[in-house]
Amino acid sequence: MKPGQRFSGTRHTGPLRGAGLAGLLFAVSLLLPDLAWAYLDPGTGNILIYLCVSLLTTALYFGKNIWYGLRDRLSTGPARKTETNHKDLVLFSEGRIYWSTFKPIVEALLKKAYPFRYLSMDIEDPGLAIESPYMASRYIGTGPAAFARAAGIRAAVMLQTTANIGTPGYPMPVPRHVKCLAHVVHGVGGVALYYKNAHDTCNALLLMGDGDRESVRLLERKRGLPARECVSAGVPCLDELARAVVPKNGMSDPPVILVAPSWGEKNCLVYCGTEFILWLLEDGYRVIIRPHPFSLKVEQPFIQALRDEFEPLDGAMLDLDVNGGPSLAAADLMISDKSGVRFDFAFLYKRPVLTLDIPMLNREKFEIAELEYVWEEEVERCLGPVLTPEELRSLSRAAFLGLIREALAMDSEELAGLRDKTVANFGCSGAFIADWAMAKCAYLALEGQGAKQGKGA
Repeated sequence: MKPGQRFSGTRHTGPLRGAGLAGLLFAVSLLLPDLAWAYLDPGTGNILIYLCVSLLTTALYFGKNIWYGLRDRLSTGPARKTETNHKDLVLFSEGRIYWSTFKPIVEALLKKAYPFRYLSMDIEDPGLAIESPYMASRYIGTGPAAFARAAGIRAAVMLQTTANIGTPGYPMPVPRHVKCLAHVVHGVGGVALYYKNAHDTCNALLLMGDGDRESVRLLERKRGLPARECVSAGVPCLDELARAVVPKNGMSDPPVILVAPSWGEKNCLVYCGTEFILWLLEDGYRVIIRPHPFSLKVEQPFIQALRDEFEPLDGAMLDLDVNGGPSLAAADLMISDKSGVRFDFAFLYKRPVLTLDIPMLNREKFEIAELEYVWEEEVERCLGPVLTPEELRSLSRAAFLGLIREALAMDSEELAGLRDKTVANFGCSGAFIADWAMAKCAYLALEGQGAKQGKGA
């Protein structure tokens, strides 16, 4: 109680007034504290600041969600009519790392003034910052609770990049109130390297191109699944990356070789060693060694070994930057293992790739175990030489350098032709997927009206 405030019809007097004055003095002492001889180390301070900012941002987004919910319930007229259409189409993202996939689709939908919902499990997802009457964005939290919220959504079409929905052990159940669950690929590649049953619960697969259609049909026959809609849609994130590519005129002198290993069990430098890098340096090539970003977190001894071996050497550069764009743009040839970055490099920069064919462990856990055709295994041979670790070890220095020279002489237009043959709608896949989703929503709406009329009759 504040001093002078009425309580049960009686004004505070005596001890109560003193208590109120003491409380006021205590509050002032909190606002104007004396010097405190305390130490807060910078790391702890950064954590506290980050927590405060995160809590504030979360509160703001939840407040925004509540405000839009109340506005939608209370509003009437044309604006309310537009909002109800948001229910037809929903885009579900697990976080900001998939924004490059959703961004071209979002931009196309906004350009067409088509209302939709955007749900994200990441408070820092750039999609949540977009303000538009046609885009109802919402942060749904993280973890199993967020997956449960996403699974409870009602919509005609849900576009998502999430594999293994509804499979045993996966936290997201099948969205029962979504008429068409559609998977959008978030990288160049086929279905072979997904975990088993990754797309079994999807109603539509928006594939990279025509190459995987037969693989999907084979899996459907083996598992007794109905034939799903397979659409050659393209790779939106590849289109997004293409916007930032600056074409390189000619070859560097001396040529630049980018060594880009995966992390963990697929790391080609762990499997094959680093002697071939020394051969390249001795022959006058410039070499950029770019470990996988995840290696910086979980493979520190490996990173330190690279530092110790190559930082003192002329012509060698260790790239540990989060942004790999400058290294990709500078390179004339890439050496990598089974990493998907090979296709990004070849298709965007039109430069060759030498693949080190590292054996795949736990093959039986992936779709590749049941397939007769693997897109990656066919196409990688069109990007440049493919060597197993045993073949690399058996090569002499001169033979290896001969392969490098042959690869550097490849025609860049051949790689561009391969890209256009295997990747549908290159440069415009976002608009294509937006058009498909809008048409699908319209078709399902007509189908629903027909079913209602049939029941009425």
